[in-house]
Amino acid sequence: MKVSSVVLKMSAAVAAIAAAPAAAKILMAGDSTMAQSSTNIQGWGTPFANYMSLTVVNLARGGRSARSYTREGLWDTLVSQIEPGDYVIIEFGHNDGSSPASSDRAATFGSGTETTTVTLADGTVEVVQTFVTYEKWMVQDVLAAGGIPVVSSTTPNGDAWNDAHTEVSEGNRFVPYSMYAAGNYTSQGATWIDHYGWVAVAYEDLGYDNVYPALFPNDHTHTSPEGADVVAKAFVNGLKCKGHALANYLTAAGTAIPKVCS
Repeated sequence: MKVSSVVLKMSAAVAAIAAAPAAAKILMAGDSTMAQSSTNIQGWGTPFANYMSLTVVNLARGGRSARSYTREGLWDTLVSQIEPGDYVIIEFGHNDGSSPASSDRAATFGSGTETTTVTLADGTVEVVQTFVTYEKWMVQDVLAAGGIPVVSSTTPNGDAWNDAHTEVSEGNRFVPYSMYAAGNYTSQGATWIDHYGWVAVAYEDLGYDNVYPALFPNDHTHTSPEGADVVAKAFVNGLKCKGHALANYLTAAGTAIPKVCS
């Protein structure tokens, strides 16, 4: 199946990355917290483009999880656009919880190779993987196409604070799950950015009253354009603090973002 066919191409993919010229573009896969929006909310992928000198292609889609983004063919569409040397940022987690028995977005619980077989409303039988498996498949596909995977943890909700509203709470299980997905492929060029952690640093610097509901006009998940900019800057800050290769492709505005590593 898919995994075995991808593994056969892995060595060639690594060689392609090594020989590739400077990356032509950045492709982004995610949910509404990353996606372009025309309402009073905005995903962070939109302002992020202002901070990168590379072309940014935001293919995030509202309401999707790693599972549904894969099942609906959105991931295959992204992969078809990868050229050797391209970076692909993968960030899911907001829509991946619950149970596969009740949600067509939820992944099977666990961090290994567990599966759940369900029947969708249209009668389709689906073998549901874990979140880690879906993201591993994504990483493998990027490598096989000669791209460079950047797996990112999900972002915190606006109300994800301790009772005293002094610190952002620890992330849910999808934060370490994303790290697991990238971890097996670091020797092939995959990296992990703890976006949750860097956004937490930014939110705590702003203070609770300036974050929630100030930057979340509709609910606790979706940011305003101003909030999206905070989240995008936090990702850039993470790139700088990690010494990531993408930090070499910042615009003047991206370079001007303060580096806060704590």
